[in-house]
Amino acid sequence: MKQASSIDVLLVDDSGFFRTIVSDKLKATDDISVLKASDGREALEMLSEQSVDCVVSDFEMPGLNGLELYERVEAEYELPFILLTGQGDEQTASRAIGAGIDDYLRKDDIAEEGQLQLLANRIENVVAQRRANEKYELLVNNTPDEITQVGMDGTVMAANEAAARSFGTTRTDLVGDHLSDVLPTDTAAKRIEHGRRALTAGSAVTFQDGFGVRHFHNVAAPVSVGSESDSFQLITRDITEQKRRERELQSRTEKLAVINRLVRHDINNDIQLLVAWADGAGEHVGEEGQEYVDRIQHTCGHIAELTTIARDFVDTIGSDEKFDLKAVNVRYILEDEVEKADRQHEDLTVSVDGEIPNAPVRANELLSSVFGNLLSNAARHNDSSDPAVTVGVEETETKLRVRVADNGPGIPDSRKESVFGKGEMGPESPGTGIGLYLAHTLVDRYGGSIAVEDNQPTGTVFVVTLRKQA
Repeated sequence: MKQASSIDVLLVDDSGFFRTIVSDKLKATDDISVLKASDGREALEMLSEQSVDCVVSDFEMPGLNGLELYERVEAEYELPFILLTGQGDEQTASRAIGAGIDDYLRKDDIAEEGQLQLLANRIENVVAQRRANEKYELLVNNTPDEITQVGMDGTVMAANEAAARSFGTTRTDLVGDHLSDVLPTDTAAKRIEHGRRALTAGSAVTFQDGFGVRHFHNVAAPVSVGSESDSFQLITRDITEQKRRERELQSRTEKLAVINRLVRHDINNDIQLLVAWADGAGEHVGEEGQEYVDRIQHTCGHIAELTTIARDFVDTIGSDEKFDLKAVNVRYILEDEVEKADRQHEDLTVSVDGEIPNAPVRANELLSSVFGNLLSNAARHNDSSDPAVTVGVEETETKLRVRVADNGPGIPDSRKESVFGKGEMGPESPGTGIGLYLAHTLVDRYGGSIAVEDNQPTGTVFVVTLRKQA
């Protein structure tokens, strides 16, 4: 099987003796194989029937000379081409280089004893260069970004397929056009201006522009290759869809802000009024009516809890600025939430197992919402005749593990993985589900984890693992 690094060479020379010497020497090289042709026409016939990686040709030959053969090969096959000649004058070298030949060698330089390795090295170099160029061109043409090479005056010198498609033309037709021929005049002028800035600075310049409904991110980079050093490469990426998503996100963020204000103020104020009225009504009803007053107060408490969760949820997803993590003392937050749960849920017994470590963890002020929601969840879904929740904290060198254990009905194994998902907030779920989803979201953003275990003999344990702040 042919190796990827092997090189097939077509050697063209009207001297049978020279062909034999050179061919034998090149064949002795492990990665070079040689085909031989006695003149240009025979070489073209062979190229039409089989592929090679490089052509090495004499200059002086009957029929087609070396330069004429090169022009045919370049037009039809675009193969690396090395020209050999017995002439040592500068005129021949100049003609060869001007025509675009990859390399040029005098026969006298390679015919001496031991010097044929020079030709092998040149062959390997020009083939390696051509292969590298082909890979680069393939990469450039396969990228979705529009890439053009533009002169100082705005003339397109080269372009990839993406650029041609964007302008509704071909690469060949695009070359030679002025940017203003394919872009709005002001857009073309700005891109040329940024390209000149890149050339002056000697480094890439990034900028955004657009026309119509389309938006683009551009990079103008100076080209520093020989005679093309007065040109720049323009890489253009269409970000129209990205801009549309940004506008949608901004709109959603603004709507969340409105909801947040509504939850924080209007709804919460009305709930407080309902609680106050229920308290007042309780003084004017009998024992039978007190049951309904208690239900109103209980429901108001639940609504207040939901508004707090909704507020925290909006804070969580509405602004990245609120997630600058800092050192938060677990003891103070956990003690406050335990006391609050004990006060809000009269039938629930809340206890602390052992001492809560006075240790800071990486979190923010919304950590209270994590523990508050876990305690509330344990209370609301506990059908035990004597509902109870026990809170315990385990400390390691780098982490704190908070355990919230209840004696309720427990959670089946089939639901332990999904209980924190947004799907639990659906209308068929026994509760809103948003509290556990919020707790999971917050802990995840703190770099911690939350899991569900079975309690013994019955119930559920939520285990929250948080990273300690150094």
